[in-house]
Amino acid sequence: MDANEDPPAVGPVNPFSPTAVARVSEGGALATTVVTVAIRDALAHLDNYLHTGNGGTVAVVGDYGTGKTHLAAELLAHARRDTTRAGQAVYLDAPADTFLSLSRRFLGRLSREAVRALVDDYRAALAATATAPDGPATPDDERTPPGTQLLAERLRDELAEVTTDPAFGTVLAMLIDPATEAMAWDWLMGYPPGPALVSVGVTARTDVESGAVETMGVLALLYARRHERFVLVLDELDKILSAAGRPGDETLARFSKMIGVFGSAGALLVIAGLPELLHLLTPQVRQRIGPIVRMSALNAQDVRDFIRQSQLRAFGQARLTPFTVETTEYLTNLTDGVPRRLIRLCYHLYQRAMQDGTPVTHRMVREAVRIQFDLASRQDVAADVRRVLTQEGWSYQRDHLIGSLRDLPVDFWVPLDEQGAGCCVLLTESVLKAEEVDELNSRVVAIRAAVPDSEVILVVVGHLPAEFAVDLTETFSVEPIVHDPQTFAEDLSGSVKASMRRLEQALGEDALTSVRQRVERIQRQQTNAQRSLERLSYQLDEIRGDLRQDSRGTTHRDAAASAHQTDVGLASPLPGRVARVFAEAMRALDQLTGFERHLRDAFAPCRPEPGRTSGEAVPLRSGLRSRDVQRALGTALVLRRLIEAFRAGVEQWYVNHRRAPHPADLHRLDRLCETYDGIAEYLPLFQLDLLDDLALPDGGGTVEPADRSLNWSEARSMFDGLSGRVRRQVVDG
Repeated sequence: MDANEDPPAVGPVNPFSPTAVARVSEGGALATTVVTVAIRDALAHLDNYLHTGNGGTVAVVGDYGTGKTHLAAELLAHARRDTTRAGQAVYLDAPADTFLSLSRRFLGRLSREAVRALVDDYRAALAATATAPDGPATPDDERTPPGTQLLAERLRDELAEVTTDPAFGTVLAMLIDPATEAMAWDWLMGYPPGPALVSVGVTARTDVESGAVETMGVLALLYARRHERFVLVLDELDKILSAAGRPGDETLARFSKMIGVFGSAGALLVIAGLPELLHLLTPQVRQRIGPIVRMSALNAQDVRDFIRQSQLRAFGQARLTPFTVETTEYLTNLTDGVPRRLIRLCYHLYQRAMQDGTPVTHRMVREAVRIQFDLASRQDVAADVRRVLTQEGWSYQRDHLIGSLRDLPVDFWVPLDEQGAGCCVLLTESVLKAEEVDELNSRVVAIRAAVPDSEVILVVVGHLPAEFAVDLTETFSVEPIVHDPQTFAEDLSGSVKASMRRLEQALGEDALTSVRQRVERIQRQQTNAQRSLERLSYQLDEIRGDLRQDSRGTTHRDAAASAHQTDVGLASPLPGRVARVFAEAMRALDQLTGFERHLRDAFAPCRPEPGRTSGEAVPLRSGLRSRDVQRALGTALVLRRLIEAFRAGVEQWYVNHRRAPHPADLHRLDRLCETYDGIAEYLPLFQLDLLDDLALPDGGGTVEPADRSLNWSEARSMFDGLSGRVRRQVVDG
């Protein structure tokens, strides 16, 4: 504890975020920032651009939770605080889609009104330096804003650095004419040209993806020239490059073109993503990227600075209490300095210390790490191991005893033929103490003493600090596998195969024996696959039976659901302000997908109109042919159930704690919000962009292409930070 510090009073305010998921909001307050090497380097590159105007591309790479989005928010705020240049800074979260979708999101963020005002500024500047030609005005001149043709020629000259397409100058000039504004904006959004554009020679683009990249470059150049500086921060760019697997030549060519046009426009492009982002690029494309900023871990001093700054923001006093210098050192080592892990643990440790009225201890840190990182149980992971070994056709034994009865059995033993050799799979919970490392190393030594021809694979169910991982790798000869639901099956399968191959080579098995073992494995795999198909068929039969029994109640439930969405606050115990937050989120989801409305319309009673019977089902049939659309609809369904479950939990909490909740009660509410954020974080919500053709507005009519991006942006924002809005309305209201 710091000298002369008094323990803070127990209160409902926790200065740390329970999720530590950074979000970039326009005009919002920035989270607490500790200036690390990565932040210092990125800000230096930004300052260099703001002072010199030399455009280019800066790459920011780092793993999940290392602070890439937080750094993006810092760059935006820094650019907007620069008073020496009247610059423009824009943040975009890249969709897992195409460059056309990215361009539409870019245009939506700028807005039609802002782009029109920008072009109008160019016209005003041009009018101040040029005079219109003499002669009587034609009828067309009376309908067209003065100087439009001259403006188009001027824009074509200005834009020659980033595009050779003269249509951009023509279309931008038509954007300031109310009669052609909508069609001009549609063309910029990537839609075919309208009649007014066709009449002046604008044709449909042969390559809409390349045209989308040029559109972003054109607007970046205009903003950079007019406002002197233009900064675009493009977060999670790897989602575009990996949307369809490894990017092809065309995708890489367009990305390279985007880098080029932003550089030519005198703008600064900041791309952020996972480290794999750079590996997806060819050497030629990587050479076009300028500085690379790698996110750095926090050290113990950084953590202490963060704790003090967070409490200064919350309480007006920069305290380290209830943490100590020793516990911050320990906390930093256990989390490897990863910001998201640290912030989440700070939240839980602060909450625990306030409830107990004691400083944070090493034991409390270990308990918090186990609770927060040991998300799966040993039983769940053991079941995963069984599935992997079974699917791969390996024979195995559970809880196999190696050595004497005094030794612990190994969790899984995969024998190699009948030679007494084999591979062990050991399961352990989080390794958080040096003593636990010593115990595991001693166990490996005992196993190899009993069975010299053996390989040992360690699976950690929880958290493994980097320094302990190095020590264990030296003894096990194989890097431990930290359980990750997304990659565990592939990691374990590869490790077992590699271990068994090493044993075969060490024992010098003959080719015939090796072939026989592989044939036996294939036979076991086929048998297991057949059993899986039989189980799946049985489950499908059960589902069909349930659907037949439930079909009579479907219409009634749909009507009830519709009424619930319309009058969601009538039967709810929640205050109207809280119920409206949930209702708005559900309406936004309906608008974003349109699936349930299409489904109801498809089975609605037919009116006596030709072709009416099947017409309503056309959008569904065409959309459901795509596996991507099917996956997106599954994501939308899970999101709907998640919001409903979150609402039910908040309702129950409110019924029990609506009157003067205690700090412990507010902690339960925080856990509900944290649960929602924790699940929503892993939902691939970007897939919802694929439901463009099914999306409907609130009224059920058609959506104008020019307005669709704005509607989608508003709808998606409903799910981002839903828990935070709910908590504020419950507590502050």
